[in-house]
Amino acid sequence: MTWIKGNSNVKQLIDSLSSLGVKCLFGCTGQEALLSKNTKIRYVQMQHEQAAVHAADGFARATGRPGVVLLTTASGITNSITGIATAYCDSVPLVIIAGQIEDQTLHTNCEAFQELNISGLTMAILKHTLKVNSTECIQKALKYAVNIAVDGRPGPVLLELTTDTSLNETKNHRFVQTKARRESLENSIEMAKRLIETARKPVIFVGGGVIASGGADSLREVVKLTRIPVVSSLMGIGSIEASNPFYLGMLGMHGTFAANKAVHHCDLLISIGARFSDRVTGRISGFSPSSKKIHVDIDPAEINKIIPVDLPIVSDAKEFLNKLKHQLDDRKINENAGNWISEAMEWKRTVPRFDRSNSVLSPQSVIRLLSDHSTKDTVVVTDVGQHQIWTAHHYAFTRPRTLITSGGLGTMGYGLPAAIGAAAAIPGRPVICVSGDGSFQMNLQELITAVKYQLPLKIAILNNGYLGMVRQWQELFYQRRYSQVKVCSPNFAQLAQAYGVAGFSAQTEEEAKQVISEAFQKTGPVLIEFNIMEEENVYPMVPPNHNNHQTILSR
Repeated sequence: MTWIKGNSNVKQLIDSLSSLGVKCLFGCTGQEALLSKNTKIRYVQMQHEQAAVHAADGFARATGRPGVVLLTTASGITNSITGIATAYCDSVPLVIIAGQIEDQTLHTNCEAFQELNISGLTMAILKHTLKVNSTECIQKALKYAVNIAVDGRPGPVLLELTTDTSLNETKNHRFVQTKARRESLENSIEMAKRLIETARKPVIFVGGGVIASGGADSLREVVKLTRIPVVSSLMGIGSIEASNPFYLGMLGMHGTFAANKAVHHCDLLISIGARFSDRVTGRISGFSPSSKKIHVDIDPAEINKIIPVDLPIVSDAKEFLNKLKHQLDDRKINENAGNWISEAMEWKRTVPRFDRSNSVLSPQSVIRLLSDHSTKDTVVVTDVGQHQIWTAHHYAFTRPRTLITSGGLGTMGYGLPAAIGAAAAIPGRPVICVSGDGSFQMNLQELITAVKYQLPLKIAILNNGYLGMVRQWQELFYQRRYSQVKVCSPNFAQLAQAYGVAGFSAQTEEEAKQVISEAFQKTGPVLIEFNIMEEENVYPMVPPNHNNHQTILSR
């Protein structure tokens, strides 16, 4: 890594990281030698650069602190692009430290070894880029990078180590925080108070910003006070207990019947820390058509971007909720919205069941069994696909930062390395990785990392022999014209054993109960393969280009 190779430079880098409270670094082959045995910083060596960034991402989501990753330049950066983009799309704070050669060689037709314009390549998926050319600058630059990563809307920051004589920085203005004046926020709170207290059908919609801001406790206090029904995005799961009677579930394409119906019929939608993605809104023209809308977000670029709102509030979610809870009159809210609250609660209790299954071993049962064997502190990391949605619906999340998943980019292969990062972040706490046979094979080489560090991972693979979510679309909307969705897989239990991981498999619910119980008694990594029916679908589901209340509950 260019000038960092000198012993004094290495010490400067490590001392700087240590002084900033960094306790864990992620990287790939060959970089462990950079750390002295005397340092208190742990280094987790992954097998691939994409996995290293995903691991740092998992660390950041589990703790709220920036994940830090060391990468070489050129192919190290190109291998990491998917990981950086995943963090960018979900507003995850990362600091990526990458070595680089002299800038004056970057335009010589690749004559220099491992040359690449990495800041240009990554600009669209970074919050900020810094170039550092000497040890004298490293501590200041690292402190700046860490602060930028967590300030306002979090995101990834690249710190490029170069021997160029100039010092440059590039900002992505989409993420630059605009600080609302305190008087403006106070006025906005007063307007929100009037709208909430006079609404007859209010709903609170929470996204990942509530968790990122640390505002989950404040949200729960507001809900306890007002009894207003709550729905969440996928990224907002955990901000309120799944068992809370006022929580109606996830909103959107795979949202619950109660959540989608409540948002469709409400007259006031209070959106906090959510960005109205297409998976949430369905057909935009039919999204919550009769409601006034309050949108609270730290990033002003997200407000009025997709859904027009009546009251835009640029604010940290926690700050907004803390101020709001002291302003609201719960008697006025219950006087105006009492009937609506009872009606929404009834939808939750009487909704037709959407977890019926024809499988000998149903995926819904597997997720509930995993939930039953877990503690409230267990962190669940998922890959992307049907298993992700089954987990969102059937695992009983009670705390923030206990569901870690790729939302915005939908990155298959995210689960295992992110679970390794989460396990490194919270030593001693159990971590479950839920994956599918398609997703898992994209980064399965990281099994050896779990073995090397003897991480307490419980890996659950729901094996249906397909890229299940794509197959489901082809079944429901393309008359079962299946194309390129059949997955060829190894015997995952035997593969795990070859890596040194305890491997189990289950074909029935009784076998699943037995192997899950046995797996949770082991301290090191364990893999369990659950064979489920090939054509098992995720419900509820809103068909594409439909309104959210047009929900399919079963086939």
